[in-house]
Amino acid sequence: MSKVVLVHGAFNELWGPNELKARWLPALRDGLWHHGVTVSDDDVAVCFYGDLFRRDPQTDDAAAFAQSRAGVAEMLSKLGDGVGLEALSQAASEAAFDRTVDMVTIMTTVPDLWDQVQQRVDAVIDQHTEVVVGHSLGSVISYAALRKSPQLNVHTLVTLGSPLGQPSIHGMLHPAITADTSWPGSVQRWVNVAAVGDHAAAIHCLADVLDGRIEDVRVDNGHRAHDPEPYLNASVTGAAIAAALTRH
Repeated sequence: MSKVVLVHGAFNELWGPNELKARWLPALRDGLWHHGVTVSDDDVAVCFYGDLFRRDPQTDDAAAFAQSRAGVAEMLSKLGDGVGLEALSQAASEAAFDRTVDMVTIMTTVPDLWDQVQQRVDAVIDQHTEVVVGHSLGSVISYAALRKSPQLNVHTLVTLGSPLGQPSIHGMLHPAITADTSWPGSVQRWVNVAAVGDHAAAIHCLADVLDGRIEDVRVDNGHRAHDPEPYLNASVTGAAIAAALTRH
């Protein structure tokens, strides 16, 4: 199995594991290039779960989905202190908002979805995995998987653009986070990378929220603040992964 496992974030339902690996592997290699470290194709795997969020328009629950979707859209449009659809659309496009509505609707209407996602993680992380890199929602999924599997030998967790600082995210996690259970299993080092202007990682100092051992670092991804590729090719990200791969 692979030494490095990459776990993607939301809105990858129209891709696949091979497509994502083709996009991300060069960026990962560029991050390692800063430190003179290389990886082979077989050293890297992508944990893919995006297809679980791809709607089938031929299912017989289309009417129920539409009704649930309308409720989710109304809820999201009223989030925050007077933050409505107009403000959300300024931060992203209306298309992105629509995709968010679809994703949240699926998450709230498919009862075993979280279990299915975790099964995908379990299928690619094993005793040979040394580094897990989670981007955005993938950081939440990675963190949850490592917490529940302390028997693994994963040495380093790298979170990119992570929303784990948000209290609302903590409510998604089982078991609930306590002072004694916030650290993810076998992990010896956790590096959290947050870009300037990345709204998903607005609470970017996870050491202040989860555990003081977390190493919080900042990067500038320019106009691509939340995109995975500039996160992966950043020198600080490469440094964390390189250190884990060359520690023996």
